[in-house]
Amino acid sequence: MITQKRRLTAIDKTRAFAILCMITIHFGPGVFDRLPSLDFLMEPVLFLGRFATTAFIIVFGITIGYIYIDKYIAAPGPVSKKIYARARLLFIYAIIICIPNYINLVIQGDTNPSHWLYGTYSILNYYAIALFTLPLWLRFLTQNLVRNSLLLGASFWILGYLLLQFWHFDDALVFRRYEELDLYLPENPDHLGFLEYLRLTFISGPYAYLQLSGSAILAILAGYFLRKLNNAGRITEISYYLIPISLVLTVSGIVLGIYFQEFSIHNVVVGDIKAPPRLWYWLFFSGPTLLVLLLFVIIDLRPKSLAERATYPLAIFGQGSLIIYTGHSFVLPMINWLDVIYPTEGLLRILIPFLLFFAFCGLVMMYYHRQNQVILTATS
Repeated sequence: MITQKRRLTAIDKTRAFAILCMITIHFGPGVFDRLPSLDFLMEPVLFLGRFATTAFIIVFGITIGYIYIDKYIAAPGPVSKKIYARARLLFIYAIIICIPNYINLVIQGDTNPSHWLYGTYSILNYYAIALFTLPLWLRFLTQNLVRNSLLLGASFWILGYLLLQFWHFDDALVFRRYEELDLYLPENPDHLGFLEYLRLTFISGPYAYLQLSGSAILAILAGYFLRKLNNAGRITEISYYLIPISLVLTVSGIVLGIYFQEFSIHNVVVGDIKAPPRLWYWLFFSGPTLLVLLLFVIIDLRPKSLAERATYPLAIFGQGSLIIYTGHSFVLPMINWLDVIYPTEGLLRILIPFLLFFAFCGLVMMYYHRQNQVILTATS
């Protein structure tokens, strides 16, 4: 049985699931381009990769509910200071991951201001902004958690939808992936600028603040009740809630996606419907993400079992998510940099940067494993 003192690694493992999905969707297209014999696997593999953003945000909300709600109620000032410190750290990492983008722009001789501006866009921007506003969320949510979470989460989605209707630019403008730069940029960026970048950041982009925050706030409830049940030694009861909720979310997403004539595995894979955020898309992916969390919760119920030991690497992988995410942003650009020194093709072009990345992940995981051992020794 999981005790209050024992870390709930199911959350870390679900975060690791999100990272693996993110790596799949970022690196998968290039791998399949160079290994055409595996084309039959491309759509199912890349479909799994599309869980990444939704899983990240659901885990973000669950983490807030599991860790911060009770702490904020007990000591709002100190907790807010810790959250602001975390937000500042996220901004630093958001700047670091821009470095490969700017190196590629320099190599390409690209002086388009929009390319340089949009080269800063990433999910870490969302996390930094969300953490800076988190104390405001908590101040409102803790007055009546269930009611206010539902109210605020839904309000964010509604506000995002309304702003999209009234604050819009040329709807024909779309974003596409510039493989040579490893960037998502406007197809016709000449007349776009800071205002469109703000719209991208808050309502229309794949990491739009309002819609993603709405989803995270709703997920706070799952994290909060997970903590309460865990502390009471009744964590198995979470399945009574998560299973029906996940089924309702997924079915609702499918029904809405069909109603709006957008639901298609192919459309999901190619990313045509990732931005602006669709409610049905988030419902569809949120359900299975909760089931993944539940699976890891069940595994964690039996410490030192074969399943728990086998998934432990996922736990330390998830604990190092920020560092690993930052490191992964250097992998694809590294391929272009290696071409300047020694051009490679085929399998070798894939293996060199991936082996370096795997070695980096191994070092990060070893660090967190040792940290866990120190904590276990101190508490034993």
